[in-house]
Amino acid sequence: MNPVHIASLVEGYGEVEALPVLLRRVVGEISPSITQVIPPAWRHPAGSIQKLGGLERALSAVAERYPGHSIVVLMDCDDDCPKELGPKMTQRVKQGRPDLYISFVLAHREYESWFLAAAESIAGKSNLNLDLVAPENLENIRDAKGWLSRHIRGSGRYSPTQDQAALSHLFQFARARTRSRSFQKFWKEIEAIVRIAEGLVASPA
Repeated sequence: MNPVHIASLVEGYGEVEALPVLLRRVVGEISPSITQVIPPAWRHPAGSIQKLGGLERALSAVAERYPGHSIVVLMDCDDDCPKELGPKMTQRVKQGRPDLYISFVLAHREYESWFLAAAESIAGKSNLNLDLVAPENLENIRDAKGWLSRHIRGSGRYSPTQDQAALSHLFQFARARTRSRSFQKFWKEIEAIVRIAEGLVASPA
């Protein structure tokens, strides 16, 4: 069994630390015995990523820094239609660096929507309310960060740089996979990378 090497490209400051935390947990759940090599995420602003050539330059920078790694690109879709933005960006990934194994994932609106999907499992953590319950209209919530801030005890607010990695350590995957299609997509993409490392699936790259 080969080690799994996963580098990542993100757009937000909080994800630089949070996404590697999440990747390590997911890989560990999928294959507890596999050796992991998961460095800090490479940050590139969303506006620059979506500009012509921006994504391609960012991928080249990540590949140069972490040779031999699969690359996970994670973006928030915000108000964009994921059915339109996802295929467009995936096509750019394939055309820009066909030599690399790259997974492109859109978090539905925001990364924090995955926390909302598993809200019960983070109740009482990071000063969140003890009776936290996932919202029924999960995929209609535009401001997941604001939702978390409104459910923090006292006068505090949710901070991606302070809270995102901590909550990524804690939220329950089973709830998130059941309630969030984008997290389910993320899980499947990471599982594919792990199965290649295990030698169970041939790499398409």
